[in-house]
Amino acid sequence: MNLSLSGNLAPEIGSLIYMERLNFMWNKITGSIPKEIGNIKSLFLLLLNGNHLTGPLPDELGFLPNLDRIQIDQNNISGPLPKTFANLNKTKHFHMNNNSISGQIPPELSKLPKLVHFLLDNNKLSGYLPPELSKLPSLLILYDFLFS
Repeated sequence: MNLSLSGNLAPEIGSLIYMERLNFMWNKITGSIPKEIGNIKSLFLLLLNGNHLTGPLPDELGFLPNLDRIQIDQNNISGPLPKTFANLNKTKHFHMNNNSISGQIPPELSKLPKLVHFLLDNNKLSGYLPPELSKLPSLLILYDFLFS
């Protein structure tokens, strides 16, 4: 939802513990994603795509038990995918494409039973696509992975 918002996401956002939808898509938000978002256990949608976010993905995002959709694509996120993301048991849509995410895809992500869309194209990934991902029962879209 483009509201022409700018600035950083404040750590205090983590005190909104009953929030279910966080939609700041297509704005001009900068800075890193605060780890305190991991406190919002009721979060169902995390939509931060199309901003100017930088830095690594916080491990704490992997402890959002109700997260159905995580979209952080079209930013400048760097660093590896946290292994804690293997805890996102209800996540169906995982969009992290068009960033600068590096390292290997953790094989632990093959434990996401509800995953339907898994988009990591246009990043700086290395290694190989874990063969365990082929066993995901609901996976429909595994998009265009190029590894260095």
